[in-house]
Order: sequence, then structure tokens, then C-alpha cells
Amino acid sequence: MTAFFIPGLADAGQATEDAYVQMRRGVEADTGLRPCGRRIQNLWSRRGGVDCLTEVGRPDPVCGGTVLAIFDVGPHQPFVVHLVAGKGGICEVLSSHAYSVTEFEP
Repeated sequence: MTAFFIPGLADAGQATEDAYVQMRRGVEADTGLRPCGRRIQNLWSRRGGVDCLTEVGRPDPVCGGTVLAIFDVGPHQPFVVHLVAGKGGICEVLSSHAYSVTEFEP
């Protein structure tokens, strides 16, 4: 298992927690849905008609930007991928169906 991290942040302490909370609040503001506490490392799902693995720290297989975090906004609700692309961050809302989800170690 892998310890929780946010790509681009060297500090795995408070700076990482602060950045994660800020992204989480942004997802809630954008979607109206509060992400649950799961810290997802990767998500195997069907996106754009293709089965793919979306993983924190890797390029997004559909959009190309680096995946910063993956949020679960509840049962029967979509997953949200927060990634950096160009000069800003973007979020992509995925379907609620995933073949598998791997969480970071607690």
C-alpha cells in the first residue's frame, strides 16, 4: 500500500492536509455533494468508452493532466477527479460505476 500524498508537495504533513481540504471544499462547492473521507489512490473504470486506470500522481488517461486527488462523493454518486492541467486545476465528474477502487494506506 502507498502512503497518502498530493503530487508536487514535498511536505507530507500539514501542507498536504491543507491542500487536500481545499480541493475537497472545491469539489463540494462545484458539485453540491460532500466527498466522503475515503482517500483514493486509483480508480479502474470506464471513461469515454475505454477501460482505464486513473491514478494519483500519474497523467490522467483521458484528459492528460496530472491527477492530484480522486474523490468519492457517496453511494450511487459520481467520482470526481481533481487534476492539474496547464496553469490551473480542473475537476472531471465520472460515473458512479468503478470496477475497482484502491485507497491509500490509513
